[in-house]
Amino acid sequence: MMKLFAVISVFLLVTSTALWTAAVAFDAAQTTRVNYKYIASALNETPEREVAVSWNAPESPLVRSFTEADEVLIGRALQEAWQIHAIAQDSGNPELVADRFTGVAQERAALSVEDASKHGGRMVVLSQTATPRFYHKDGSLFQAHVEMVVARYLSSDGDALDAMRVTRETGTATLLNESNGWRVMSWERKTAEPINPVQVAFSGELFGLNYYPAETPWRDFWPSFNDDAVARDFDRMVDLNANSVRIFLTRDAFLGKSSDAALKNLEKMLALAGEKGLQVVPTLFDLKQDFSLGSWADDAQYLNEVLPVLAASPAVAFVDLKNEPDLDFEAHGPAKIAAWLHSMLALTRDAAPDLALSIGWSNADAASMLSSELDVITYHDYQPIGGAAERLSNLQSQIGDKPIYVTEIGVSTFTLAAGFPSSEDRQATRLAQRIDALSGADGVMVWTLYDFPEVDPSVVGGSPWVKRLQSSFGILRADGSEKPAAAILSTEFADKN
Repeated sequence: MMKLFAVISVFLLVTSTALWTAAVAFDAAQTTRVNYKYIASALNETPEREVAVSWNAPESPLVRSFTEADEVLIGRALQEAWQIHAIAQDSGNPELVADRFTGVAQERAALSVEDASKHGGRMVVLSQTATPRFYHKDGSLFQAHVEMVVARYLSSDGDALDAMRVTRETGTATLLNESNGWRVMSWERKTAEPINPVQVAFSGELFGLNYYPAETPWRDFWPSFNDDAVARDFDRMVDLNANSVRIFLTRDAFLGKSSDAALKNLEKMLALAGEKGLQVVPTLFDLKQDFSLGSWADDAQYLNEVLPVLAASPAVAFVDLKNEPDLDFEAHGPAKIAAWLHSMLALTRDAAPDLALSIGWSNADAASMLSSELDVITYHDYQPIGGAAERLSNLQSQIGDKPIYVTEIGVSTFTLAAGFPSSEDRQATRLAQRIDALSGADGVMVWTLYDFPEVDPSVVGGSPWVKRLQSSFGILRADGSEKPAAAILSTEFADKN
């Protein structure tokens, strides 16, 4: 009997190893396909862009009436002029500015692009508010007082951010109506004041879960929002003794034609959380892949849409500005990502000064970055459990007294063969061990409430192996039944609350 058992064990080991090797090989083979799919998806149209220039009424009567159509056409010209200027800096091609600049402004814009290529400086106009001052009676010339928020940064090698500044500037923009539409003829800057945000204190223990419904994770969530399902799921979290939930606000869902519906659903979701006694950690810019300078003004518009809703809700604990931005370093360069984070932090502070802010770094090693500018430090811990307590302790020694939350921990229950690589019982044990190891944190949040029957390949890649792993992190199965980890979490969270 022992010999038979040994033979069976060896067979299972060999089979599991073979399956693992095949899966890894298949995963590698699929990587090229994923990359090609990503290139194709990059060509898809983004949500319909709204004109992000805000208009004030003229302070005195104009010679020519300034209509709503003028607001759209001239506003789009102002917006696109600075976006094209940013794109030209990214590409190093000064000829691009001719599309939206003319005359002296075109010459100066081209020179600034050349200077950016030589010295590593970048300038991005994030938002604009304009007041008409002059409109020629034949409609050929227009002038406005413009207030804008501008980000400037310097990076000599793309890896280090040498200098960074976000300012509120005022000046006069003059536009000429030419055969191919309105173009900026001159920009005269008059004032520039730095935006100096004030930090916000936040404290409290948070123990909860990351959340998507089972049937509509990631990009499917907001277009398919169901408040009845959300209410039921929040009840399940309360039954697990959770006191908080982390949610994700993908940028594209809150821009364009669908933004009004998404904002109303966000209000409903926050209200439901408040009714259930759950504090909410909204995570912004999740699944963002485009960090080109020309997209930053759209990012500013996204913040302009969602921040008023978040600031008005007493259920919001703090706002996680970006999910795992350190994973974007390789593709876009650490300097650009750091500059983008600085810019979005400044905009958020300016628009919603009472919201506490964090950044959800992918691991503890990255979590000290920008810590002096944040109110709350958050990171994710999927590394070996044995070092979890030490990673937390090291971070605490670096950042001082600010609260630290580990906003993602998790274990997949995907079983390939005979409990390999994991199992439901193993998930429960490992989650308990990690929560205990991280007892010195101000809170932990588990990824995720549900298993997902389907996962988005644009999020996790096309590999069936990875998709199966990512679909099985839930504390609840996709049908809502509890895994053994549910009882573990209920006990752990009850002890914390």
